Amino acid sequence: MHDVARHADVAIGTVSRVVNDAPGVSTEIRRRVLDAIEALGWAPSVAAQSMRGISSRMVGFIFSDIRNPLYSSMVKGAEEVLSMHGFLLVSASTNGDPVREIALIELFRRRRADALMLSIEHENNPRVLRAVEASRLPIVMIERDLALPVSAVGADHLGGTRRATEHLIQLGHKRIAIISGGKGNRVGRDRMAGFKQAMQAAGLQPDPEILFLDSFAADYAFRQTQHLLSLKKPPTAILALGMRLLPGVLSALQTLRCQPPVGVSLIAGNDSDLAQMTSPRVTAIRYDPEALGREAALLVLAQLGHVEGGATARRIEIPTELVLRESCAPPRGKR
Repeated sequence: MHDVARHADVAIGTVSRVVNDAPGVSTEIRRRVLDAIEALGWAPSVAAQSMRGISSRMVGFIFSDIRNPLYSSMVKGAEEVLSMHGFLLVSASTNGDPVREIALIELFRRRRADALMLSIEHENNPRVLRAVEASRLPIVMIERDLALPVSAVGADHLGGTRRATEHLIQLGHKRIAIISGGKGNRVGRDRMAGFKQAMQAAGLQPDPEILFLDSFAADYAFRQTQHLLSLKKPPTAILALGMRLLPGVLSALQTLRCQPPVGVSLIAGNDSDLAQMTSPRVTAIRYDPEALGREAALLVLAQLGHVEGGATARRIEIPTELVLRESCAPPRGKR
């Protein structure tokens, strides 16, 4: 910084004002300082700035699976908002590993991030909760809830799954299977709550033998779909509740030569290009993941005082809708 000041023939304080885009610097002086910075190849030390309490203008986003296109849409929505306010979004994935979640939370803390957006795998892991508390950073959860006073944003998975189940029941289905994951987070809990509400309202009892709730992986969906359709009393409909599950389900149905809705009705828990382009097209629960990112970013900015809203913890819920396509029909014998 001293070198830049000497090169531009200005005071050190002037260099600081130019770097931090402060008012009161003439165009000519600003040009000289910027030319000196370029000539010397100097960059301000983010760590040193943070030690003096200067914002790093960086927000971290930690999520579980980089292969899930929902997260790329959330990143896009969050970047759209944060960049307008001069913030950089830095994202990192954990593959659902709590050890990596803790390491990344600590890394962002040490790098003096201004805030964090989190979508951790298991909400009740005590070590992860301690890491969140110890970070002392403004936190916004995406599609997750914590037993801490932090803000959150999520989709209405309870309502979406309830409407999907009601649609199947109205078509005459009683034996409805679920393939999903998320036992340790709000998404999984809300989906199961919506399913049970619809079944109980219709006087139906869910069969735990056809509820597979352990993974969002495509190969898991492939195996469980094959298992379900090999049962003596197979389900007449399947809810595949997770973005990466649909390819596995469709692959298993193709292997078994069981095309929806003739062999089994099918609803996907997340709309996708695959759901829209496969034949027959798959009925799906739709919501806007970019809106999740935008709302999370606005909650971050509110906590940092850059937009209205303040630091009070609150939850924002994005609506869902059921998009009807050709993959559902009454079960055999009722057509």
